[in-house]
Amino acid sequence: MKRLNYLGNALRTRWAEDPAVRGMAKMAAGAALIVVGLFGLGGASTSSRKGKRRPGGILGNLLFLFAGGLFLAAAVSLWPDSWSDQVETDGEIASYRSGTSSEGRPVYRPIYRYEVDGREYGLESELTTNAEPEVGESVRIAYSASDPTQARPMDGVDAFAHWIFLGVGLGLLFIAFVSMAIGIALMVFGMRLFRDGRQDLDKPADPEASMKELRSTIDQVRSGEIALEDTAAGQVGAGDGR
Repeated sequence: MKRLNYLGNALRTRWAEDPAVRGMAKMAAGAALIVVGLFGLGGASTSSRKGKRRPGGILGNLLFLFAGGLFLAAAVSLWPDSWSDQVETDGEIASYRSGTSSEGRPVYRPIYRYEVDGREYGLESELTTNAEPEVGESVRIAYSASDPTQARPMDGVDAFAHWIFLGVGLGLLFIAFVSMAIGIALMVFGMRLFRDGRQDLDKPADPEASMKELRSTIDQVRSGEIALEDTAAGQVGAGDGR
């Protein structure tokens, strides 16, 4: 807020018609937009949970692209198989394997059992879950009639996990592309503003226009429209103890 107030006070001095001042202001604003587009806003990239600063802007969104790609790859790997001679049957959770996650929490991997033509087959889930499976719970199983060992569960997390990974991956990619488009637009606008500022600096100064603006500012200070302590110059003087 202090920076915004200072910018507002500086603009209220009405020196915008001075090419040198206008050029420097455009270059400063352009450089700020380029930095924001490339790295993002520092305040918006701070993690409130761990107090760590997260990258933003175009560079930070590259991480979102990478994460989205990983989720899409996982969705493809978990995409259920289908067979031309697919048949369905009733199965059940026969048992499960237990383990511990990276966070130290217990995880479980269900093992399914089903029968085809009087022969029993087993199928282990490709996913783990935090909820302990209920042994004996009925599960619908799809399998290939020509090769019953080729099977997949049609219930539970195994049936829709690929949709979850697909949705998260597409969501991350969408956020990354939109954010990158905004970042690129900011950078392009900032570059144009910076270039325009350089062109203004190359223009010869107009002493008559500068004096006119200075007299206008003095008149506004005298009339009370602008308080001296609220102007950019007044703030600098206050900071120096004047």
